[in-house]
Amino acid sequence: MSDMVDGGKRNPEITTVVPRRSFLNFLLGATIIVAIGGVMNTVLRFLWPTEEIIGGGKAAGTTSLPLSEIPVGGAKTVRHKGKPYVVIRQATKVYAVNAACTHLACIVYWDRSIKQLACPCHAAFFDLNGNVISGPAPNPLPTAEVKVAGDQIVIS
Repeated sequence: MSDMVDGGKRNPEITTVVPRRSFLNFLLGATIIVAIGGVMNTVLRFLWPTEEIIGGGKAAGTTSLPLSEIPVGGAKTVRHKGKPYVVIRQATKVYAVNAACTHLACIVYWDRSIKQLACPCHAAFFDLNGNVISGPAPNPLPTAEVKVAGDQIVIS
């Protein structure tokens, strides 16, 4: 159907309608482009991680926090070299144990009542040095060296 009327002038009553198929094709194409962009973002962030992800980029690879943040007998989970560590303060010593369980990488927590690190997923238990006490964990948790310098806990 022509949108021209006598004399070659456009008819204002006739409008152009986008067919449903064209609209759906456009919508599908846009969805695919967004999905590919999301995948590419993930791949690029994996290949070139930021300093925040890999632990701040400090040359010495140390993490510090105020001693006052952790009460005696308490614990706090911190990020050290891009990995979670549970820092546990006892009366005479401070410990830093990697918080990723060696069974399925669940994040362990300090159970103050039994004075052990506990995995909430599969009931693995670890001592302050990361050694397996019970449960399905095949290996001990890695530990980091900890020093108390003045009022700071320094993990290296």
